[in-house]
Amino acid sequence: MTLSPLPADVILLICEELGNSQSFGTLLNCALASKHLARPALLFMYQNHHQSSFFSGDDDTKLSLAPRLSMEVRESLAKETSRKWALLWKSIIRSSLDNSPTAYPYCLYICSLDLANLDLLLDDFYFQIGVQDSFFNDDMAQFLEVQDTPKEIKTRAGKIQPRRLEVKKIINLVGESITRFISDSAERSHATAALEEILGPLNQVSLPIWTSRLSRLRSMNLYDANVLNENLAIAINNNCPHFDDLTFFRFGLNDPESGMASFFSTLRANTIKSFNALNAQRVGAETLLSLNNHSYSLKTLKLDGLVTDAVRNLSLLQGCVNLEVLEITGDGSGLDLEETENEVFLEIVDWLGRCTQLRELRFRKFMSALAILNQLCLRENLHLRQLEVRNYYFPAAREFHQVLSNQKSLDSLVLRAEDADESTRDDIEILLYSISQLTNLKELDLSETSEMFNSSHIKQIAASLPKLEELFIGGYDARDTIWPSFAGLKYLRALNIHALSSFTCNGILNYISQLQPTNQGLGLWVSSQREEYDLTDEEKTKIRESIYKKAGGRFDFLLYREHDSDLELYSD
Repeated sequence: MTLSPLPADVILLICEELGNSQSFGTLLNCALASKHLARPALLFMYQNHHQSSFFSGDDDTKLSLAPRLSMEVRESLAKETSRKWALLWKSIIRSSLDNSPTAYPYCLYICSLDLANLDLLLDDFYFQIGVQDSFFNDDMAQFLEVQDTPKEIKTRAGKIQPRRLEVKKIINLVGESITRFISDSAERSHATAALEEILGPLNQVSLPIWTSRLSRLRSMNLYDANVLNENLAIAINNNCPHFDDLTFFRFGLNDPESGMASFFSTLRANTIKSFNALNAQRVGAETLLSLNNHSYSLKTLKLDGLVTDAVRNLSLLQGCVNLEVLEITGDGSGLDLEETENEVFLEIVDWLGRCTQLRELRFRKFMSALAILNQLCLRENLHLRQLEVRNYYFPAAREFHQVLSNQKSLDSLVLRAEDADESTRDDIEILLYSISQLTNLKELDLSETSEMFNSSHIKQIAASLPKLEELFIGGYDARDTIWPSFAGLKYLRALNIHALSSFTCNGILNYISQLQPTNQGLGLWVSSQREEYDLTDEEKTKIRESIYKKAGGRFDFLLYREHDSDLELYSD
C-alpha cells in the first residue's frame, strides 16, 4: 500500500506550528528528510531564526549553569556554538548574492534583520580565533573589511592574533546586500518583502536607502538616535505604510535633539504606536512636543533616564491621551515637582488622568512618582492592570499605600521600596491591608519592600490573594507556619522567598505534597535560609525529587551568611 503525500497546505500548517514553537531541530530534520518538506521547513525555520538560542543567549546561559563541566568541554561547546552561529549568518548573507550559491533564498524568508546580533558574532572570541577566516572565504571575501594593522600580530606566547575587523563597515555591506536583494526579488515577482524589523548599528546614509526597499517594515531598533532625521522620516512616509514601532539604545551627548524632533514631526501624523528610548538623557522639550504629532496612535511610551529638564517638560505630552503603557525612569535626581514645580505637577496629573486607556504604569528613580500616584489611584476612570514603582522611600509612602487599594483591577504589582527597615508597624499594616484588597493580583513582587515582614504578614498575603501565579517576598522571619497558606494558591507557578527563613525539610515536603495539577512547573526558591537551619544534601535532593515528581517543578536553596545584617539584629 502506497501512502499519498500530505497536501501542501497541511505541510505548511505543520511547519508553521513548528516554527512558532521554536522547534528548530525538528524543522531541520524535516528539511533533510525530503525535498517535499525542505522548502516549507526552511521557510519557517528562517522566518523564526531570530528566536533561536543564538539570538536569545540561551546557549550562554546553559554554559554558565554548567559549572561541573570541565574547562575543555565548556570550551568545546563554546566553539561549536560559535561555528553554528556563524553558519546561520553565512547562509543568510550568501543567499543575497547575485547568482546565489545557496539552495534556497534564505534572506527572503527572514522577518527580522538583527544586525546587532551580527555585531555580537563578529566580536565573539571563539568566532575570531576559529571561524573568522573560513567565514570570509570565497564569495564572502567581498564583505571582509579589516583595520589598518600589520597582517600578523603575535601574542607573547607566539600565537598569531586574528585580524581586527572593521565591524561597522562589514555590517553596512551586509545590510546593503540583503536589503537590495530583497527589494529586487520583490520587484521581479511583484510581491512584498517579508522583512518587518531591522535592528543594530545603522548609519544616517544607509538607513533611508534600506527603508525605501522594505515596504513591510514595521519596527526599528537602533543603536544610535543620531540616525533619526527628516530624510529617514520621508523615506518611511513614501515606502513603509506599516511602520509604527521605534526603539533606540543611546543618544550621544554631542548629538542634537532637533534631529529626533524633526523625525517625529515629519512622519505622517499618527504613525508611531510604540516609542522606547532606552537612554533618554538627551530627550527634551522638542522631542516631547513632537510626539504630539502621534497623539492618537501612540499606545506605548518608555523613557529611561530622563534628566531634570525633561521631567519639567513632561506636561508637553498632554495631547498623548491614548496611552496604554507608560514607563518613566528618572536619572535619580531629587526633583520634587509637587514642591518646586507645582503648576507642572498639576498639569502632569491632569494629563495622566485623561489617559483612560492606561493599563500599565511604571515609575523608576522618579521622585515625584508617589505624589502623582496619590492623585491617580483615586481616579474612577483609571483601571490599571500593571503597576510598578521602584526606588521610593517607604516611610514617606503611607498615603500611596492607602490609595493603592482603589486600583482593584490590578493583576500585577511590583513595589521595590528603599529603607523599608525604617517603617513602623502602622506603615506595614496599611500596606498589607491595601494589598489584601487587590484580589485579582496574579503577580506580586514585594522584594525589598517586605524587608520587615514576619510569618504572619506573609500568611496574610497568601490567604488574601487566591489568584497569585508569581510571588516574590522577603522578611525577617519565615517559618513552616506559612506553608499551609501557600497550599491554597492553586495557580502558583513561581514562589521566591528571600526572607530570613527557618524552614525544615518536612515542612517543605508537606507543602509539596499538597500541590495541585494547576501548580505544574512550580519554581520554588528559598534564598536566605538561616545557617543553623541548613538542610543536608540528602534533604535538598529529596525535596528536588519530590517537587519534580509532583509538579514537574524545581527547587533552589541558598543560605544567608551575612551575620551582622540589620535584619538579623532585628529578628534577634
